[in-house]
Parts: sequence; structure tokens; C-alpha cells
Amino acid sequence: MTAQSDRSVPPRQEEDRRVRRTRARLRQALTQLLGEKELRCITVRELTQRADVNRGTFYAHYRDIYDMLEQYENQLFDALGELLSGYTAQQLQGDLTPVLERVFCFVEDNRDLIPVLLTGQAKDPFFRRLYAVIRDKCAGDWQGAYPVGAEEAHFDYALEFVVWGSLGLIQSWMQNGLLPPAGEMAAFTGRLIQRGLAAL
Repeated sequence: MTAQSDRSVPPRQEEDRRVRRTRARLRQALTQLLGEKELRCITVRELTQRADVNRGTFYAHYRDIYDMLEQYENQLFDALGELLSGYTAQQLQGDLTPVLERVFCFVEDNRDLIPVLLTGQAKDPFFRRLYAVIRDKCAGDWQGAYPVGAEEAHFDYALEFVVWGSLGLIQSWMQNGLLPPAGEMAAFTGRLIQRGLAAL
């Protein structure tokens, strides 16, 4: 009896597993369909058929497909914000590679969804939000990590250089099939940023 109870899974834990599996199937189906057509052309019926999930289960988690995509996007930004919050200006002085590698790995781990959000109708809002998250972190918690000149204008321009340059490299990296590896790309990006700021 003890052995049997050891093998059993608590009902709540089993329910959580089912929810995660269901959400994973729906996410996979959505990203596949978004590779084939625009979001406005996707119906709940074809999404649930592709995911092999009944419509009632879908509506237990989401209002509609737009709500589903918005929830995934919010989860991405929550995770990214938590990742970036793990570093202080002092930790970044001299070496950006650790945080950049985590960012590139984050992109790699979400390679099914991020490219979708960077294309079509979702591109501009997602990119603006991504820009704002990184810029706010650089202008706030990380301000003072690197000398960029005494004038305020110098700081603003340097900030634009770092943020847009990093975002451009990430987007090009995705378009090139996530090559070279994340660690190598992070070290390369860090060197570009450091050399650019060192010229100020």
C-alpha cells in the first residue's frame, strides 16, 4: 500500500500537468497556424482541431485567439523582465556576456513564438514593447554601468545605440536560424557594445 501511494500523483499536481500539456499543444498549434495565415483568419475550431483539444477546454483558458496570443506575450515579457532584473549595474561593468547570453538563450527557448510576434500585424506592438522593456532597464537600474559622456544627449544616443543595436542583432540571429550559438553571439554582441561605448 505504501509503494502504491508513493507512485500516485496528487490530484492537483496531475491537473497542473494536464493544463501544461494542453497549453503546450494549443501554443504549438497556434504558432503553426500563424506560419500559414494571419491571426484574423484563424478560427478556434481549426486551432483546437490542430491541437487535438476540444473547444470547451480552449474556452476554459482563453476568451478567444487574441486573448490567447496576448497571454503568451505577457508571459514572455514577465519572464524577460525577471531575467533582466537579476543583474545590477555593478554586475554588468566590464562584461555584458552573462546577461546577453541569457537573453539569447531566452530567445532560443521561445523560438516558436517570438518570430511569430515579430511578423505581420503583431510586429510593431511587440517590437515597441520589447524596446521599451530593454530601454527602461538600461536607463534605470543599469544607468551608470558604462561611461557615456557627461551630456544628457550623449547618454540618450548611447542608449539608442545599445538598445536598437541589440534588438537588430537578435532579429538577424533569428532570421539566420539561431546561428552561431547563443554564447558566441552574446560575446560578439557584448564586444560591439563595449567598443562602441568606449569611443565616447
